[in-house]
Amino acid sequence: MTRRRFPRALVRRGAWMIGALLAALAALLQPVALQRGDLLIYDALEPLARHPGSPPQSAIVAIDETSLAGLGRWPWSRELHAAVLDRLTDAGVAAIGMDLLLPENAEGDAELAAAMVRARNVALATAPGALPGGRGLRDLLPTGSLAEKAAAIGHVDVELDIDSLARRTFEHAGTATPAWPALSLAVLHLARPGSGGTSGAAVTPGADAAGLWVRSGEMLLPFPDRGLRPPTYSALAILRDAQLADSLQGKAVFIGATAAGLAAGLATPGSQNASPMPAVEFHARAFEAARNGQVYRSASPTTAAAFTLMIVALPLLAYPLIGIAGVIAGGAFLLLPLLASGVVLHFAHVWIGPSAALMGFVLGYALWLALFLRHTRGSLQRSRLGADATLRSITDAVITVDADRRIVLINEVAEKLTGTPLARVRGQAVAPFLAQFCSDANEIDELLQSCLQGQQAVRLSEPVTWRSADGDPCALRLTLAPIGSGKDGAVLAFNDVTESIAFTARLLHEATHDPLTGLPNRTLLLDRARQALTQAKRKGSLVALLFVDLDRFKRINDSLGHQWGDHVLKIVAQRLSAAIRSGDTVSRWGGDEFIVLLDNVTDRNAVATVAGKIIELLDHEVETDESTSLIPSCSIGIAIGPLDSEDAETLLSMADKAMYRGKLEGGGSFTFYAADMNTWSRDRLKMEGALRHALANHEFELFYQPQVDILANRLIGIESLIRWRKPGSGLIGPGIFIPAAEECGVIRAIGEWALHEATAQIARWSAEGLRPVPVAVNVSARQCSDMSVVDVIRSALAGSAIDPALLKLELTESTAMHNVDFVATLLDSVNRIGVGVAIDDFGTGYSSLSYLKRFPISELKIDRSFVSEIAGGGDDAAIVRGTIALAHGLEMTVVAEGVETAEQLEFLASYECDVAQGFYFAEPMPAADIRRWLQGIPSQLARGGPNGKTLRKA
Repeated sequence: MTRRRFPRALVRRGAWMIGALLAALAALLQPVALQRGDLLIYDALEPLARHPGSPPQSAIVAIDETSLAGLGRWPWSRELHAAVLDRLTDAGVAAIGMDLLLPENAEGDAELAAAMVRARNVALATAPGALPGGRGLRDLLPTGSLAEKAAAIGHVDVELDIDSLARRTFEHAGTATPAWPALSLAVLHLARPGSGGTSGAAVTPGADAAGLWVRSGEMLLPFPDRGLRPPTYSALAILRDAQLADSLQGKAVFIGATAAGLAAGLATPGSQNASPMPAVEFHARAFEAARNGQVYRSASPTTAAAFTLMIVALPLLAYPLIGIAGVIAGGAFLLLPLLASGVVLHFAHVWIGPSAALMGFVLGYALWLALFLRHTRGSLQRSRLGADATLRSITDAVITVDADRRIVLINEVAEKLTGTPLARVRGQAVAPFLAQFCSDANEIDELLQSCLQGQQAVRLSEPVTWRSADGDPCALRLTLAPIGSGKDGAVLAFNDVTESIAFTARLLHEATHDPLTGLPNRTLLLDRARQALTQAKRKGSLVALLFVDLDRFKRINDSLGHQWGDHVLKIVAQRLSAAIRSGDTVSRWGGDEFIVLLDNVTDRNAVATVAGKIIELLDHEVETDESTSLIPSCSIGIAIGPLDSEDAETLLSMADKAMYRGKLEGGGSFTFYAADMNTWSRDRLKMEGALRHALANHEFELFYQPQVDILANRLIGIESLIRWRKPGSGLIGPGIFIPAAEECGVIRAIGEWALHEATAQIARWSAEGLRPVPVAVNVSARQCSDMSVVDVIRSALAGSAIDPALLKLELTESTAMHNVDFVATLLDSVNRIGVGVAIDDFGTGYSSLSYLKRFPISELKIDRSFVSEIAGGGDDAAIVRGTIALAHGLEMTVVAEGVETAEQLEFLASYECDVAQGFYFAEPMPAADIRRWLQGIPSQLARGGPNGKTLRKA
């Protein structure tokens, strides 16, 4: 709870605290009014909390008017009392209690004593009596002879409550000390020995003992309803009807006077509309209550005060949970004291009056309610002020109208939006006023009328186009809500959603467009493709999906960085968009892949025309800041719907397969999907599965191709080239299976095998007496992705025990440019081992000369694509001349690949190319063939090179 709210909460809880303290004080002091209230509540509550009892086991032998008429007037002789006792003894009653005081000797005491001796279960009564001269009280005990023969003596003292009604007696009472049990308990003990009653026998009256009458062990009796009333029989009937007397067998019998004038009756809660209850019946009822466990006791004032304080304090704990509902339900707390008193009475047989708690609840609730209403009144006032402040501060334009749809109030935002102050528009009809700013005024007026009549809020389905006072258009969302039941008017709230709509449009565009190129993404493309296919099926037209993939785009990213890769993608996006009609779609599928959707085309020729245009547009240079010209060629796969498929996803998959087939066939062209491409895809999966078993089955083999020193006309090196001798398929070249090996991840294991096999072959040649030359082994980009290839090289060299200088690694230009810093570190580690490094396919990538200088490269290999046309001059010849000059400037050896003719060799020799490799000298050969080739001078080399010198064996 905050420091600010604590004082207010303390004041509100203080009402309950005051009520609780006053209630506890009242319970402690027990004022008369509360005592009367508790007694009334007890009389009403006790029958509900009472444990069920068994039928009465006692009876009353009444000395009534009938008995007096038949047996003589009172007092009776002691012989007559003895006769009654004998009749009951003969009947076999359980115990007899005589509610008659016999303090004086009389004739017939001997007969009565004898009858008591015969009965052996008679309890006589005692009561307090005044001493002569007002000197105090004494016990009015039976005469000595009777007291000696009595089985028990019990007091018949009865307490009158403050309302003068008899509800209780006491377990023990007596003068000075509570020596005598209650007559009901004495009889209970005689009837059921061990039941808890106390015998008063063996008391011999002595000298009068003056003192106060002392009580102990309160016995609060149940409400005297009919269920607890014992049956009453006339003494005359008992004496004359032995059979009637016999019906009392086993019961406790109370004998006492009931005739008017003989004994004053006791007023009880049950005698309000009847005569007082005879004293003998009161004691008989006390006997039944004790027998059934229905005797209660009153709590002490201290206990009552604690109980009251605890009950009334409950609202203090519950206060944080009480809100407006607590004001309504607070009266339910009044039932809590009654319920608590009833529960304690039922289970503990203790009576705690709830009047003090009820008073505390009423007082606390009244004070709390007063404070609550005061606080609520203040809150309403603050809310009214807050609502006014809120209306002035919110960003919504608010117009309040009455039931006649006339303007009552507009806030400052509405004044600014309309350029009109409240004073000028109050009382105007809202529809004509709104018509000045929007064209939806009549619709708004109809909705407003519906809102007032239907008594529910209404929102306009679309934003209102609003012409503000400064002339700027904006979009407003309108909500109309009735005030109360609508009789007090309604509120029109205009929320400016101009920015929200623009933001939503931006989000929608970002969700459906590529952030780099601004082209539709795959989500939007698929949606448009589905719509186009649906339209095509209905119209009978065609839809074409062109899957465009840039060739060698990864080399651009690897060599120039992603910044220039992104620049190229943007240029490609612009050129693709320029190649299509306005109704067609260009989408970026991801990476360097684009999709072109051609809608409503007539035939394949039209699609081929667009595909050719795309290839032509992309076949133009893209300038970079490093003065490098790039030509982003592409491969295009085409699928036609609904001919190839009516499903957009399937059509895209078909175009992808067609593109991939075209890329494998050299790229730079477009390929239409054909049904056999699915078979090719399955074959590709089979190939990948077979590659995983090829190493274990020893299906790979290294072929070797000589490298010839052009100037010296001698063998200077050998390049190892891998082949796959697949069972059932023959010899497969690397161009077929290496891409699949790279995709399925086995290329690293194949590369490791190639290194070990090449070094082992060098060792075998040395063992055979041949002078080996360096053997080059191609390594893949994956092998160069970490330093593990260095460990593989060390392992291969150690296993073969060859000179590291006899091993050379060849990696492509794009592999070297993939991660320049890491590759530089890797190659430096290889160079320190003593293994040479060559850059293969130089000229096909986009390497930077500054990067090449960082690598420990000893050799550059010119790609065969440049060598094939050098004899005729042109660009390829210029590139070769430049590469030779560049390599020599960096003190590197130059190797020309793909030399097949004497003219090519002449050209290379004229520009001082160092080494030549190609079919002109020898095709790649398996190990057995190359061994024989090394053992003799091939006739091809014997004719001599272009300088006329004969090539020598290495």
